[in-house]
Amino acid sequence: MTRREALISLMCAICLAVLPGCSDGAHTTGGENGPVSHNERAIVLSVDEESQTAEVRILERPDKVVLPQNKTDADVQGTASFSEWGTDALPQAGDDVILTWIDAPSMELSFPVKVYDWEPTVDFYKSLHDAHEVRLPASMLRFFSQTAEELAADFQETPELALEARADGDDLVLTFTELQLADYRTDVEQSLGDALASLRDAEDVSAVEVADDHASVSITASPALLDKPMIVGQAFMTVPGTCAALQALDGATDWRVEVTVIDAEKNVEVARVTLPDESVTITSESWADAVAGA
Repeated sequence: MTRREALISLMCAICLAVLPGCSDGAHTTGGENGPVSHNERAIVLSVDEESQTAEVRILERPDKVVLPQNKTDADVQGTASFSEWGTDALPQAGDDVILTWIDAPSMELSFPVKVYDWEPTVDFYKSLHDAHEVRLPASMLRFFSQTAEELAADFQETPELALEARADGDDLVLTFTELQLADYRTDVEQSLGDALASLRDAEDVSAVEVADDHASVSITASPALLDKPMIVGQAFMTVPGTCAALQALDGATDWRVEVTVIDAEKNVEVARVTLPDESVTITSESWADAVAGA
């Protein structure tokens, strides 16, 4: 049993011991049919303050913990009662929360459920030391022509990707579990691999190299490359951008990607720029001048 599983099991046992009725002789705590504490991640769809209830949708838990009592399928939705909490302690529509309630172990969730504890999902995982923040600085978002608010909204529409996405000034701050962070990094690495493969397959590109620390990119090509807008976009936007994202995932807050372009025929450096301080501006004329002046 892992530390996290032990901690959650201990919490469940304590809660069961103090709840009225759960220690009555007519019930059992644990075992095959005894009541257990369910801990489920959910998104709050709407809140009715008068009845102190909320419509919720169950989400997939973003960790590696698999407890026998937590067998609820993701995407099921129904009513959660917060009748003993008071209106000041209700979650808000749109909140991502961990709900805890007592019920018999079952393969199917039966709504409504009576919630005896809840907290924001990000706080729950912070308490388990499984919440990892990644900051995407404003300069990176500008490079992608995005804003922190736009990207935060995109992440909130797909809560499986991260525990939390919020704008901090013009920066975007993402909070992941260890599992989510690994999955997100795999996705970014796959995007970089796909872009590199596409460039290397292009007839006007001879070679593309990316440094292990993702801080530099070297592209060897012919000037005909400039007539292919899609290839230009991959070379000067997608590849440097995904390198910047990987730097952020490694903890860098001040990203830099040096892009070097080399003429394939003459092996002459055509351009060298450092993003984001400089921009990549290459024309057929500047390419020809660089080769002629070498």
